[in-house]
Amino acid sequence: MSRVQDLIRIRNISLIVLLILSIMGVTVYFLLPSDVSLAVIISSLLAFAVFVATLFYYRWVSYRGRSTAAGSVFLSFAAKIIFLGACFYLVNRLGIVNGLAFALSFVIFFTIFLNIEIFVIYKKFLFK
Repeated sequence: MSRVQDLIRIRNISLIVLLILSIMGVTVYFLLPSDVSLAVIISSLLAFAVFVATLFYYRWVSYRGRSTAAGSVFLSFAAKIIFLGACFYLVNRLGIVNGLAFALSFVIFFTIFLNIEIFVIYKKFLFK
């Protein structure tokens, strides 16, 4: 039953965050120029995808055992840094959206999701 509850928690957290991002995306679309708003929307969705993938990864790690958890956390952070660098490189190479707006908003969303992720993980492991 614990695995089903974990999936329900991940789904609920994801839906709440996606709802907030949708409201933010519509608001930004009407307030900012199109290239900036597109950069903010794309960066928020990429950061959200990383957030959800990380939650599923940590769920998978938690069922493998606590002995591998510390190494898995560092592996997750390294993968996120590589993904972040690849996103910045592609945005600068392709030039589809405003690079500065993408970089700033991606770092902001990445940091927000990292804090939510840490809160969710600490809540799961410390307050069972």
